[in-house]
Amino acid sequence: MIWPAFQTRASGKWVLAGEHSVLRGASAIALPHPEYGLSLSFDPTGSDTQFQVKPSNATGVIQGLLLGVLGADAQLPQGILEIQSSIPIGAGLGSSAALCVAVSRWLAGSLRFAESEILSFATRLEHRFHGKSSGMDIAVIAMDQPVLFSMQKGPTTLNVKKTPRFTFHDTGIRAQTRACIQKVEEYVRNHPAEGLRRDEEMGDASRIAMDGLILYSAGNNAGSSEQIRGLQLIQKSMRQAQECFYSWGLVPPEAQQLEALLLSQGALAVKMTGAGGGGMMVSLWEDSISSY
Repeated sequence: MIWPAFQTRASGKWVLAGEHSVLRGASAIALPHPEYGLSLSFDPTGSDTQFQVKPSNATGVIQGLLLGVLGADAQLPQGILEIQSSIPIGAGLGSSAALCVAVSRWLAGSLRFAESEILSFATRLEHRFHGKSSGMDIAVIAMDQPVLFSMQKGPTTLNVKKTPRFTFHDTGIRAQTRACIQKVEEYVRNHPAEGLRRDEEMGDASRIAMDGLILYSAGNNAGSSEQIRGLQLIQKSMRQAQECFYSWGLVPPEAQQLEALLLSQGALAVKMTGAGGGGMMVSLWEDSISSY
């Protein structure tokens, strides 16, 4: 097997609406987060006799991914694999998905699978982190565009060229995605009618968010009727999605305090982003525009 020199970069991601419910058929809206990213490079000349990973504390994770793909008895490539990431782990910004996308791009050349297969391949790798991956994080990171995602239809790129001002705030708490998924699944089992209602509300929040993003992007300036209405829809979507997080018990006291502070400072809406239980919160503001 040939292991040529390779390098790639994958951005982080964040979710505007649809978390958890996407696993049960609802749609979700996810966007790349270019302020955070992961770079991966492989130098086959860096080591003559062994496979090395930098930083060394990532060795176990990388070897586990590779041996899971190549087989337990496979010979690992000779060379140095270096990973640099600014994506905080456990913050809901796609740290594991970015790693899986980058590793899949690297393996695609040596294992000779098509670029179109990277999404499904990376999703299988991410199962090793979370036990059950919708593929949404993988899709938005691999495509590097805002997407509407459902497990039935997969990702659909949104025609969004600019977005309103979103800011991100760390709760200081970390929670495992797998544990958050299990908590929501337990809620759905114990409260089936309410669980179904929350999934419907989260799916509805995603549709409202999509309409708001598209309408806002179509506006010519910050005072246009399109952008004003777009902001209103996104605000409604975020508030509705946050109520689902409260129902699931995934908004810890620290996040509640941060949410109250941001709202008191003029944020239009604040919600958890990602699995919840901690990590990052996203807030929406009236001024400033970001471009994609």
